[in-house]
Amino acid sequence: MLARLALPLIAALLTAPATAQAQEIAVTGSSIIGDRANGTLRFPQAIAVGTDGNIYVGDQGTHVVQVFRPDGSFLRTVGEPGTRDGELTAVGALAAAPDGSLVVADGRNKIERFAADGSRITGWGGTGTAVGKFRFGGGRANDAGAGGGLAVGGDTVYVADSGNNRVQRFALDGTRGAEIVKPGVLSHPKGLAVRKTRLFVADDQNHRILVMDTGGRQLTTIGGGSGERPGQLNYPYGVALDPAGRVFVADNMNQRILRFSTGPSYPYKGRWGSYGTKPGQLAYPRGIAIDPSGNVYVTNTGNDRIDVYDRGGKLLRAFGRSGRAEGQFNAPFGAAADAAGYRAITDSNNGRVTILNPDGSVVSEWGSPAPGPTILPRPVAVAFDAAGTAYVLDQRRARIVVFSRTTGKPVRSIASQGRDGGKLLDPSAITISGGGTIYVADSGNKRIARFTTAGKHLGSIPDTGTLRGIAVSPDGTRIYAADAENRITVYDQAGQLLDDFGGTGSKLGKLNAPAQMTADAAGNLWVADRGNNRVQHFGPDGERLGSLGRRGTGPGEFIYPTGVSVDCRGTLTVTDAYNNRVQQFTLAAPSGGACRDLPALGRPPAPQMPTLPAPEGPLLTLKPLRTANVLRTRELPLRVGCDTVCSVTTRVTLAAKRGKKRVVVTATGPKVSVPAGETRIVRVRLTGAQAKRLPRGKAITANVDVTATASVGAPTTVTRQLRVR
Repeated sequence: MLARLALPLIAALLTAPATAQAQEIAVTGSSIIGDRANGTLRFPQAIAVGTDGNIYVGDQGTHVVQVFRPDGSFLRTVGEPGTRDGELTAVGALAAAPDGSLVVADGRNKIERFAADGSRITGWGGTGTAVGKFRFGGGRANDAGAGGGLAVGGDTVYVADSGNNRVQRFALDGTRGAEIVKPGVLSHPKGLAVRKTRLFVADDQNHRILVMDTGGRQLTTIGGGSGERPGQLNYPYGVALDPAGRVFVADNMNQRILRFSTGPSYPYKGRWGSYGTKPGQLAYPRGIAIDPSGNVYVTNTGNDRIDVYDRGGKLLRAFGRSGRAEGQFNAPFGAAADAAGYRAITDSNNGRVTILNPDGSVVSEWGSPAPGPTILPRPVAVAFDAAGTAYVLDQRRARIVVFSRTTGKPVRSIASQGRDGGKLLDPSAITISGGGTIYVADSGNKRIARFTTAGKHLGSIPDTGTLRGIAVSPDGTRIYAADAENRITVYDQAGQLLDDFGGTGSKLGKLNAPAQMTADAAGNLWVADRGNNRVQHFGPDGERLGSLGRRGTGPGEFIYPTGVSVDCRGTLTVTDAYNNRVQQFTLAAPSGGACRDLPALGRPPAPQMPTLPAPEGPLLTLKPLRTANVLRTRELPLRVGCDTVCSVTTRVTLAAKRGKKRVVVTATGPKVSVPAGETRIVRVRLTGAQAKRLPRGKAITANVDVTATASVGAPTTVTRQLRVR
């Protein structure tokens, strides 16, 4: 999505008069690519229905709670991205309290409580094992969700402390903390639900739902053990109860929702869902909530949407736009420009590289944006060589993946994970000199690694400290490195220290957690000053030339900008990482340089979704309601049921002897749709002529064949033989 801004407004904002502390960089226009939130979901995995009827969605990648009206239209957000009080990182769980407040479990191992209007009420927690401390975990993109579970009963908050394998209990204001389930019982507990004096825990790695009283005394378990069969569970993530006390479970790795009946035994009743992207299909469902009408809301996590079902598994509606859609981003970290003015953005959590036209529209996407990417598990930076070939730094696998410009497909890789020469560890940034030398900020090894574009290791500059950014001057004589000490260190080609500048602070020229950098055609340096939520502009020797931006969510504002590039047209591109968007600015005084033609950029085929085995066919039940007076009423009533949404057909063959002759009559029942976990009555009717053919008062055998067909899995047939009259 490309959102154009009013140029006079942005120009006025970004060309304000210079102050003693900051010289604003002059721009003449700006635009934003990608949605910050506004109904765009990025790995939603927590959900609650508020007392106001609105739907609250904890979105791990957007770092906020998104609020939707019951019809699915976007309303507002709760919280802001960040690490300060009232700010959120990865939302692992949330719950709505009876007083209208919202309780949120955040990846910083804290609980935040917000009022109905979104203002912060209080918060508590921190990392640790003592009562009142937590180990939720912040999640890692597509392959691991943030931990934690929450439920509110009256004025009591119950917390699944996933990393500590326990459950804690608090008053709504965070006081009166107590450990009610100690470590040793649960294994990585996730979702919670409370109903009267019963507490339900999704005991994730024990593949069960544990039922206890609200004091922590174990009562029973729900689920038929670990597995894929009906009633079994495979890493259950969420649990919820409807107004009647039925239990619904988000069966994460089985890609389905399970329904169990009411207590005290909670028998298995039904299921729905299978892996895929189509309507009604699921990809790693995690959060589940139920409204007062009994509608079931599911975070279809891998598909970035919310699905709404009735209690029988009928899909009622779905809402939310996917943060994997073209032109959307999930933690964009790196930016680079080629000699023709095209920009590449490393979309780290989506596992891909997005190529942008000069106007900000999407040219192509390289990599695998589907759930569980394998080509680029975590691309964090990118650089182009003189020929326009893209070199993408994959932090997870500690290697450089080289993409063909003309096909958009990977052709080879450079380096691998390790500490030896030519290997990388937690690399964070990449740049390529005009002469074709690749420089990598090898953060985990505290060095700058050097390679040719063919992949030959050229040695390293050692003892650089932990690096987060790297750039090289146009003539290749100066290498700039941004380190964890908030300095820019300058080296020559031989690795000798030439200079350093910066230092900790917020004034012009000072830095706070600087990230990636680039050098423009004039040799000036542009730095993503991440912790100060701005971009800074330096001369080749550290001259303080200006800054752009401040913390926020509006135009020209950033939350943790990480990547930066300046192209041949004078466009400054900034990856606004925690706002999940890219901002581009037209510089009023571009650095010079000329664009030149390069080969066209290829667009590879869309990535293929993985396939999983189809689930088992319906578990079908059959019960005759009456076997007497069948000939008189000309009707055989049957009750049929399925554990998943199915369509049922019925065929009845009646046979009897009439004198020495055997008479056979066949009748079929109407086709009936059966919701998951429900039953329906099928009435198989005889015509008058059929009834007359059968002898009255004689034994009649009825062979009943019922076949149930679901959207996935093989059909199931049940055959029963009955004696009717």
